Amino acid sequence: MQPVRSRKCSRDLSSADVAVSRKRLKTDDSSDMENGDVYTNGNCSPVVTQVSQSEFLGNKGMINRKEYIRLLEQALYGLGFRNAAKDLEVASGIDCEPAEVRAFRHAVTEGSWDRAVKLLGDLTFSGEVAHKKAKFLVLTEKYLEALAKGNTTKAVKCLRMELAPLQVDTVQLHKLANAVMCQDEEDLQKVMGWVGPENGSRQNLLNHLQEVVSPDMMIPEARLQSLVEQALDRQLERCLFHNVRKPMVSLLCDYQCGREQIPSVVCQVLTDHTDEVWHVAFSHNGTMLASASKDHTAIIYQVQQQQHVVKQFTLTAHSASIAYLAWSPDDTMLATCGSDNVLCVWSSSTGECLQQMSHHSKEVSSVAWLPDSKRLVTGSHDKFMMLADIQGHVQRTWKASHVHDLAISKDGRLLFCVTSEKKVRIYNLETGIELTGLAIEEKCSITSMFISQDQRHLLLNLAQQRIHLHELGDPSTNTPSPNAGMGPVQKYMGSQEQKGRFVVRSCLGGINQAFVLSGSEDKKVHIWHRVSGDELAALEGHTQTVNSVSWNPVDHQMFASASDDKTINIWGPAAAAKDD
Repeated sequence: MQPVRSRKCSRDLSSADVAVSRKRLKTDDSSDMENGDVYTNGNCSPVVTQVSQSEFLGNKGMINRKEYIRLLEQALYGLGFRNAAKDLEVASGIDCEPAEVRAFRHAVTEGSWDRAVKLLGDLTFSGEVAHKKAKFLVLTEKYLEALAKGNTTKAVKCLRMELAPLQVDTVQLHKLANAVMCQDEEDLQKVMGWVGPENGSRQNLLNHLQEVVSPDMMIPEARLQSLVEQALDRQLERCLFHNVRKPMVSLLCDYQCGREQIPSVVCQVLTDHTDEVWHVAFSHNGTMLASASKDHTAIIYQVQQQQHVVKQFTLTAHSASIAYLAWSPDDTMLATCGSDNVLCVWSSSTGECLQQMSHHSKEVSSVAWLPDSKRLVTGSHDKFMMLADIQGHVQRTWKASHVHDLAISKDGRLLFCVTSEKKVRIYNLETGIELTGLAIEEKCSITSMFISQDQRHLLLNLAQQRIHLHELGDPSTNTPSPNAGMGPVQKYMGSQEQKGRFVVRSCLGGINQAFVLSGSEDKKVHIWHRVSGDELAALEGHTQTVNSVSWNPVDHQMFASASDDKTINIWGPAAAAKDD
């Protein structure tokens, strides 16, 4: 174990009160009594089940009856049950879409562009800007189709007399003007990202128009399906243990699963190190696992099927304890650093040491790669951070306090730095300037951090054996979270809350990184649900402090833990252990 002072330290869908008659639906080309037929009582008038005429439906009275019926009609049309959809329109007296929309859709489908532009005046928009955007979209399709047919004169007239005066999206307008130079329709499609009417460009136009036309007039495509999917997504999010890529969901009952979906048993124990194991990390592609130890070595393992790994290389260039390691974004290299003040860069395919850098005067405590896999930033207890290329040339230096941890955003624009100052400092890597307005402060020492894959959450391990989750907002645009300055959005605490003696590294993992995984000085591996904060498991499997954990980013049923007991445990679901 390593002392903290040196390194560690929509809405859900409700059931409708509508009685559905047990009849089969029929498509337009059916002949006998099949899907779509209407049962009658001996005459040509259909038997219509009496339904509630209340304005709102559902147990909570949240579902607008008219909108609900329109969505049912749209769904029936989309499934090909046109007769059933028309019958519902007649029986309810509610049309799926107004006559103005039907006429507009017909004009677009037929390519009657002048008529389509005229009919736009009958539709409802949020304002004049939206109306102009809709007109711009329609005229763009008119222009492109004219160019595709070789009618350059008509296309140029449309561009100059109709599109340009709208003063909408000048960048796109210039791109359209340049399209005149295209050699043929294939070239036009490639340059403009346009598929042509034969491949659905007109339907694509209607889909884009739904973004600006009032949904009360033009219902968004497959709206009922979208609402059902939102409801199912919400059920998956609310299930504390959901952790599979393709869950078995049903519309007939709410989704539920148990602990069997999260890794909870030890499938393999690795005993290759001869001293405490301080850091462990899976590669980005999930095919390799690397470990760093107090025994001066790092090891690269190859990940096999069913939560097993095989040792591939033992890395032996360091002369002292290895505190930290990091995979290059392309996974071709591994960087290691530690108490010998040296940073080593290794080939992941051969185990060869490609470079050794000794530009720090004290322990190198952390390293982070830039997206190009050619440069990295190191942090040290000499109170400096340095940006260098993999040839060892230092390109920039920052003065800092004792650096505990580093991370770089996926786009390479931002550098996150944890120091002994109880805060996370954020720097613009392009300019080297600190973005003081984005700094994240805590009331006690921060020992390590982990940034989510979507770059919107920051997980901080604190010296008091607590873990805090902060929202980052949108770091790529320097836009703070609405919760900025309001502290963590979630806190996770284990069985011990006294001041810790060692650095423990945590991570996010599982499907959509729904779980927080952490080691602990209580010798256990803890799992919490990221959103709810509920502790789901406290797993036993080590005999001393668990220093580091890593959840496989590809195989969500697998994670690894490293301990002062000199071992690495590979964890999987209970079913995997039984299969062994």
